[in-house]
Amino acid sequence: MLLWIHALLLVLLSLSASYKQVLVRGQALDTRPQTCAEWTGAECAWEPNLQAMNADFGRFNETFYAYVVPDVATFYNKTPGSLQPTMSTFKGMFGKFTNLSPDTIRVSWISGKKNDAPVYISDVSPFDSAGTATYVGHQFIVTDRKSNTLLTKWTMVQGNSLYFYDPFDFDIRKALKALTAEQLPLYNMQLQNKMFAEQYKTFTGTDWLALYRQKFAPRFHMWRADAIGQTYTIETNEIHFVDFPDEAELARGTSIYGPRPDERDRMRRLRARDPTMNMTMTVLSCVPRVFEVKDFLSDMEVEHLLNIASKRKLKRSTMHAGGSSEATTNDDTRTSTNDWIPRHQDLITDTIYRRAADLLQMDEALLRWRRKSEIPEFTESHISISERLQLVNYQVGQQYTPHHDFTMPGLVNMQPSRFATLLFYLNDDMDGGETAFPRWLHADEEGGSLKVKPEKGKAILFYNLLPDGNYDERSEHAALPVRRGEKWLTNLVRASRALEVDPLSGSQ
Repeated sequence: MLLWIHALLLVLLSLSASYKQVLVRGQALDTRPQTCAEWTGAECAWEPNLQAMNADFGRFNETFYAYVVPDVATFYNKTPGSLQPTMSTFKGMFGKFTNLSPDTIRVSWISGKKNDAPVYISDVSPFDSAGTATYVGHQFIVTDRKSNTLLTKWTMVQGNSLYFYDPFDFDIRKALKALTAEQLPLYNMQLQNKMFAEQYKTFTGTDWLALYRQKFAPRFHMWRADAIGQTYTIETNEIHFVDFPDEAELARGTSIYGPRPDERDRMRRLRARDPTMNMTMTVLSCVPRVFEVKDFLSDMEVEHLLNIASKRKLKRSTMHAGGSSEATTNDDTRTSTNDWIPRHQDLITDTIYRRAADLLQMDEALLRWRRKSEIPEFTESHISISERLQLVNYQVGQQYTPHHDFTMPGLVNMQPSRFATLLFYLNDDMDGGETAFPRWLHADEEGGSLKVKPEKGKAILFYNLLPDGNYDERSEHAALPVRRGEKWLTNLVRASRALEVDPLSGSQ
């Protein structure tokens, strides 16, 4: 009886207090309400589409600065309301699956074809979430991972990305009878997130895919995309390499803490003569935010990356639904091969990382291991917040169907996730292979996907998060099939917070 009363008090306190802590994987999840400056890393004026939203939790209210999609007419420098969005025929969407039970569940896709076995998507731990790109009308089954007992079914509905399995029917009284004192705060956290998501959807028209009070707004710079064709000029000291160093020189400067200044200085004669170079970045899409930078890589730098590729044995690319899911392969979804290039591979790859940091307006030291004296205010980790360069190859017919680069991070403190993706095209002597954004918001008469044509040395930047910290469902993109030749690219993915990334292996 005393234990039951104690559990009830815990839940009531978490419902009524404006601050609580939940222990997840040995860490305290900080759930204090955030001010505007704390949420954005700057004054709210930096992002005009952040609007104050009142989040009502019954016993208390909080102010959240939510991102509201701007009027499509402003993308063309027109008066708001003067243009209507082009209706898309694409039926793709994101499905987020949340488990509010104390047992691990398994989510599988049902193809609808006779004799087809269910396709594994993800295991979802208690009070956790996973997700995947899917389509309107797709069906999923939820089973108990141990017994394989059918628990529920979901059919994807247009306009709804959130799906829950809750054996207690969202009734806290039922949950009180079945859950332990340690489980109840986690159950309540997901209930509050569901409550917040409903209000966020009403206020913004967008599904809340993140975890409220844990998924904060990006702490680093995020380029605005106010109008299609808008340009930025970014100056960098990381000028192009134009000549190859010899093997002995290339082998220097391979410390995981970065090369020494004298090692970099010895390479100066192999680079362009100008002391700096300007990178011109052009907005291709405002929602999602997509930019291109032509000639980000020099011909020599491209050749160097392809030389590295020629010495590697590429492996089949995999997919991951986040949370406790396993990496999988699928012949109908992703058919490319890939490998990983660490920043400390050599001085040329180090330069590419530094140039990328300038483009992203961040300290290059965040993209490598750091000594304690470097950026001491960044206390989360001393390892890189980016993954290694992913080298990807597509042969004729190979593709990556529409997908998102973000995944559900699980119940991890601060909810680290992929914030920005930077693609570098290494060749353009192929047909097909465009990078497509089928859900971009626009008012073009022709309609259809935004298709970015590969051009040797060109970079594409897009964000996987919105300015308020929510995942950007419209960042869904695809690598279209190669029709002739082959396609080579490499990409650099940067996180919003410290990921548990091993810079030597690139694994998370």
